[in-house]
Amino acid sequence: SKFTIAARDRIFEEVMQVPGFTVPVHIPTLFVQSEKGLNRKDWQLQPYKTNLKNLRICQVPGNHWPFLTQPEAFNQTVKAFLQEHR
Repeated sequence: SKFTIAARDRIFEEVMQVPGFTVPVHIPTLFVQSEKGLNRKDWQLQPYKTNLKNLRICQVPGNHWPFLTQPEAFNQTVKAFLQEHR
């Protein structure tokens, strides 16, 4: 990231306070979480857990870009989710 951790975290917190930005979503939603990298802390995931009512979090190997570093694991995860929700 080009931002320092403190700057990135403050931006995230401010965005989550924008009126109307966080409304409940009830459709099946997949969050592909890499083993390493960003979006690993509970406070970072909490807004997703709060607003995405049908959320599944699946962990795959790799870093912040698992679709590039571990494409097979990433693709298998997405494919399984899509097949389940046809």
